[in-house]
Amino acid sequence: MQTIKINKCEGYLWLSDRQEPRVYQDEPIDICVDETVNPFVVEGQLYDRENMISYSIKYVDGRYLIHLYDVKQEDFSNPDNELKTYYANRMGNLRLEFLRYWEEIPDKKCLGMTVLTFTKNVFVGFKDKEN
Repeated sequence: MQTIKINKCEGYLWLSDRQEPRVYQDEPIDICVDETVNPFVVEGQLYDRENMISYSIKYVDGRYLIHLYDVKQEDFSNPDNELKTYYANRMGNLRLEFLRYWEEIPDKKCLGMTVLTFTKNVFVGFKDKEN
């Protein structure tokens, strides 16, 4: 069991008994993620903009996979990373923003030289409507 508490949360939680996700925009959230509780969170992407922490929640084969990412301000300006925008499913006209991380990793197939490799996709909130 894990508790996630955010004062100003941005993101969504999709519960197993719902037809669409619950969207949070600058709202407090306090959830207990427990594998024995129904309804359960099928999927969730939450971002704490004040502390720059992203939470990814997925329920797979009867257990939760929860990843916490510490996003740094310089990650947004790193030329190896890219900001990707996706249209949300069943969330109106909202667009989700993810920061895609690429890292140089040695590759045996390239004689040990480093290769830019995609390593993670981190939710960083909703895209501003003005943009």
